[in-house]
Amino acid sequence: MSWKQMRWLLLASAAAAGIVLSAYQATSQPSRCPEIGTVAVIVVGMLVATTTLHTLVTSMQVDWNQSGRLSAWCSTHRGRHLLVIALGALMTAATLLLDIVLWAWAYRHVGAIHGLEESLYFSGITFTTVGYGDVLLMKCWRLLSVGEAINGVLMAGWSTAQLIFIVQRAMTLQFHPDGQNSVGDFPS
Repeated sequence: MSWKQMRWLLLASAAAAGIVLSAYQATSQPSRCPEIGTVAVIVVGMLVATTTLHTLVTSMQVDWNQSGRLSAWCSTHRGRHLLVIALGALMTAATLLLDIVLWAWAYRHVGAIHGLEESLYFSGITFTTVGYGDVLLMKCWRLLSVGEAINGVLMAGWSTAQLIFIVQRAMTLQFHPDGQNSVGDFPS
């Protein structure tokens, strides 16, 4: 299966995760408690959605970093590899912020948190595992925050690996602008 076909499969799985999450009846009342299985389905759906998102962004960054056009572009000016690093870091940060927004949407959609600002704040401190404790979920929704914290740790590790790849590739482009690698460098 080619990457292009794989991307369509990943987009389809993201859409399926969205459908599963949307199937849960939205409520503005934070007093409704779900079954434990419902919380587990929401957590799994969010893990699939964020993993799919990161897979798509990672594949885009790898394709971009391995392209001959990038090597040619970086070889025309000495400092362009720094721009490659900065753009990679911005794409990665935007992906992590989108993860936080998706979790905030889930909290609001199921009625676990009432306001937009509060759901974004809670999602941000939970995803990054800061956990101030000033905003708490009802007891029946707490496992949802555990799922987000696990998701945040996994995506932080993934993003770190992604940035290391981008920096190593950019340094390879700086020292080997013709795209030829020395021993230990990533293949073009």
